[in-house]
Amino acid sequence: MRPPGINQQNRIHQHTFNTLYLLRIVISNTRLYSIDHPQTREMIDKAFISLKKTLRATKELNILIIDNDLIINNKAIRFEESEYFSLFIMVLQEKNISHLTFNHQVTKIELTRFLKDLSSPEITTVKDCPGIVFGKLKLNEGPRDTLSPEDPLFLSSPDIRTNEKNQELIIKLNALSDKQLTMAQELYFSIRKNQNADLRGVQEGMSSFVDLFSRNLNPLSLLTTLKTSDEYTFTHVINVCILTLAQAESLGFTEKYLYDIGITATLYDIGKTFIPEEILNKPGPLDKDEQKVITGHPAKGAGYLLGIADAPKLAFLAALEHHIHFDGGGYPSIGKTWHTNIVSQMISIADTYDAMRCSRPFRRPNSAKFIHDLLVKKKGTSFNPFLVDNFIALLARKQDLQP
Repeated sequence: MRPPGINQQNRIHQHTFNTLYLLRIVISNTRLYSIDHPQTREMIDKAFISLKKTLRATKELNILIIDNDLIINNKAIRFEESEYFSLFIMVLQEKNISHLTFNHQVTKIELTRFLKDLSSPEITTVKDCPGIVFGKLKLNEGPRDTLSPEDPLFLSSPDIRTNEKNQELIIKLNALSDKQLTMAQELYFSIRKNQNADLRGVQEGMSSFVDLFSRNLNPLSLLTTLKTSDEYTFTHVINVCILTLAQAESLGFTEKYLYDIGITATLYDIGKTFIPEEILNKPGPLDKDEQKVITGHPAKGAGYLLGIADAPKLAFLAALEHHIHFDGGGYPSIGKTWHTNIVSQMISIADTYDAMRCSRPFRRPNSAKFIHDLLVKKKGTSFNPFLVDNFIALLARKQDLQP
């Protein structure tokens, strides 16, 4: 069963694109005729109504332009869609506008004036207003951090600055991680419905993600935030993917391997799709039968991935091994002589870290110190000691995250 959040996202997406389509038509008509032409006025009315519908569905309509890429509410627009709005992108660039926000205060008079100024070649400086705020993107303000001050893992640190290239990458990667979230949702839902897994969307998104991924970026600034309780499974998978890629790259894995590792870290928990939701989301303790179902998900996931031709063989191993401890404990029980793959070991650390930092209906999130101490305590038993030290150093180096 699809969570209600998906339908709402689709409605917001539809309203947003209808609004942008109408704004593009108004700009085109204004350039061809005038702002006072009856056809232009009719389209302004429609654009304003559509904009208000969009703003009822979401707090603000935020538009970013980086190079020629269009990013709406932190989500990258597909290439073919972005090309469709090339006129809209072009006129904003002509006016030196790289970020634009519509909010609930916008009036039709403000929208009309804004579109008139935007469409006029003679006007070089467009005036903003309470309902429409815009300007040139400042790339020296430091990365956007997805952790809020209320988050137990948020720790104040010295002013962290980044260069323009890194700031652009962070914005693009945040948009791509949101896109990967949607792909993960669709993939997991299709598998739950006993449909064939189509990895093309995940593969295309991962290719773009790995191309942009850099060891100079703060991995915590890329973590996807939980918007609804229904999204936990998917945000967790994407966060584990990001944290695993950060570990792998810090150890020297190159792009070819990072791609396979990224796909693997997206698929590692696919066995969860075979667990009934009432067990998966049960707030209280599980009985023996329910525990058996839970501990069976790695084998089920691995067995499923063996039948997917496009899935990396590494994904089969990670699905099977991500709950097997470094010392051979955990589950499934394969024997003390079994040595888990290093990617499975990195995923295990990332999986534990992100699960403990997130709030769930049946428990509160843990503090940074608690998580740090737990990882250290379980070095050599649950986790590879070297990888734990590297993971802690990676977060500390990127974010000054200290216990």
